[in-house]
Formats: sequence, structure tokens, C-alpha cells
Amino acid sequence: TVNVYLMGMLGPNNDGIARSLIRWIKDEHPGFEPRAILDMGCTVGHSTLAYCDAWPNATIHAIDIGGPCVRYAHARAEGMGKRVHFSQQNAEHTDFPDGSFDLVVSHIMMHETSTKALANIFAESRRLLRPGGIMMHADGIAEKADPFDKYMAEWMAHYNNEPFLGTLQDLDLPNMARDAGFSHNRVFETRIPSVGAAERGANGKSANGKGKAPGYAWYTIAATK
Repeated sequence: TVNVYLMGMLGPNNDGIARSLIRWIKDEHPGFEPRAILDMGCTVGHSTLAYCDAWPNATIHAIDIGGPCVRYAHARAEGMGKRVHFSQQNAEHTDFPDGSFDLVVSHIMMHETSTKALANIFAESRRLLRPGGIMMHADGIAEKADPFDKYMAEWMAHYNNEPFLGTLQDLDLPNMARDAGFSHNRVFETRIPSVGAAERGANGKSANGKGKAPGYAWYTIAATK
């Protein structure tokens, strides 16, 4: 249903957000070679598997609070020949030791949480990162300067079972990351162009029916440790 809902914007394997982040990392940090990667809120592992292809020598973990999700994710990954360590865990408080990962990511997870949970997730991301590691949390947050996008976010909150989406638009996420312990000058927010949307647009078919797909970008709050 993700493929239908987004009209193919995430690509044939629904991994377009991860591939967008991976391309950005490789462009902006060409020498970065993570040995251990954590995908938070992985659901059935759509985004997770892209990291297996990007860094085949890395150890990849993925967590979700839903047991059925990670069980299916494991079966799906095995069926696709990908090696991932899935476990049922809450991203706010994991059982991994300090400094376990070089890269901590999530893909459209933030709007499924809460203000309190998000603060905990940022703090947990920092705890889990090794020195020089990168945190990246991507979501479909509206452009603050676009009143129509803001309206649609509020509509989704009230009428499409996305109760936190409206509040998320108004949070100062960079300051929340700093409050979680990241250095002020190592926190940034950006919009990463969507690989899947661009591919969809290249085929002459807009992902949203409005001709905007090739320019779509994922809001990302990021930090380095």
C-alpha cells in the first residue's frame, strides 16, 4: 500500500528515502565508511536494505517497537539475500552499548512519535554514536514558508490519523538535538532531494499528480558527534 499511496515515489523496493540519504552522505562525506549502522523505526525494513547495498561490509541493525514488523522484516530480508540484525526495541531506550554505531538513521519515523519521545530518541542517537558518527532522521515535514503545505500537514493530523504531524511542523528540531547533547555547531537541518521521486519524474510520471515529484525533498535533521 505504500507504493500505491505514494504512487511509486519511493521506487520499486520502497527504499527511496534511504537511497536519498545514502547519496547525500556519499556526496557530502566521501571518506565516510560506516562499520555499524542502526535503522530506527524500521517497520518491515524497506529502507534498511538499501544500506546493505551501499556499505556491504557494514554490520547493520534495525529496530522497531512492533514485533510483527520485525519478524516480517527478517523474512523479507532473508528472501532478498540481505543480512540484517532485526530486534524489537523502543528507539527511545535501546539495549546497545554506548558508541555502538557510526551511523544512526530513521525514515519517516519522527511523525509517528511525540515531543517527549523525540527528545529521548535524539539523546539515544547521540549515546549510540561513536566519535565522528552521523545521526540522520528524515521525514516529510512541510516547508515552513509554504502555507498550503502547512495546511495539508494539519489536515493530515486531523483527518488521516497522523496526530503528531501538525505539532512536528512547529518544533525547533535543531535545538532539540542540541538539548540532547550534540554540539551546537554540529547540528544542521537540510532537505535532501528524493532519489525515487526524481526517477519517477524521469519516466514522465509525477509521483503526486501535480508535476512536483522530481523536486521533492526529504526534510532531515542531522548531527555529527
